[in-house]
Amino acid sequence: MDNNNVNGNVTVETVPMKGMAGFKALFKTAVTREGHLTQMHALGRIFTWFALGLICLVPVLYCVAEGVMPNWQTLGTAIPFMAGYWAVGLIEAISYAPLLGTGGQYLSFITGNIANLKLPCSLNSQNIAKVKQGSEEQEIVSTISIAVSSIVTTLIIVIGLIPLAIFQNEIVDFLMPVSPYVIPAVFGGLTIALMAKYYKIAVIPFVGCILICVIGNLIGEGETVNNQSTMVIVGMVISIIGTFAVYKISQKRAAKKGAAVAADAPKMTEAEKAADEILEGADIPVSDELELAEENTDIEESTDEKEDSDK
Repeated sequence: MDNNNVNGNVTVETVPMKGMAGFKALFKTAVTREGHLTQMHALGRIFTWFALGLICLVPVLYCVAEGVMPNWQTLGTAIPFMAGYWAVGLIEAISYAPLLGTGGQYLSFITGNIANLKLPCSLNSQNIAKVKQGSEEQEIVSTISIAVSSIVTTLIIVIGLIPLAIFQNEIVDFLMPVSPYVIPAVFGGLTIALMAKYYKIAVIPFVGCILICVIGNLIGEGETVNNQSTMVIVGMVISIIGTFAVYKISQKRAAKKGAAVAADAPKMTEAEKAADEILEGADIPVSDELELAEENTDIEESTDEKEDSDK
């Protein structure tokens, strides 16, 4: 890559991403969207591995400090249980990516509380700002909203730890009756907003999942269909199939509409087609184009008059 400067500033695109120079370039301002995405992916991977290292360091330090070791046999029996969470995490990473954006996705998965906090905050910010899906504006709005949400959440947790340490039992007893309704309330409002905005796409998986749950409970498979991990996968499959079907139908309708408009449009004469070919192949000024069109019109009129006189 060359070492050109843009407006006197060294950009991410112009610095080789190797060694200490590449690491320093990650913290410089990106000028293009490609440079921004490259920067976000690089920083996101670095901080994700750093966060995973800190998380794994907690049990290691505890074992070292207490002089104990985990029961590997018991830990092995928990692998199938953990595999369910790995599947859910993989599905969330794929399904949340278009909604959170590049920077927002890394930030959300590092700080946590995606489904009940970061995702609703990001979607609400995008709806308020009225940004287009997949645009640069969506990337910026989503990242900023998730960053602010993380900061506010951290401050609230720090402030809330003080009374929680003093009145822990009283607070837990007070909040216990309403805690089961928090996530349904968040997703209820979020679902209505999304279904109202993308009703053609949202109604298919929504109705499909409800029918599967009802039929599953009627035939005695309620334990399977009532499982969140199972229905997330089923809902994603139905969403992909339904969205593809809606896309194909809209394409066919657009093609039919275009064919109808083309059929209703007046057909060009041979002289007009020849004039268009000449104009497309030559660099002619606008004034000359107008004169040429007038000449073609005069030729057509004179030809028509000659044919009438011959008759």
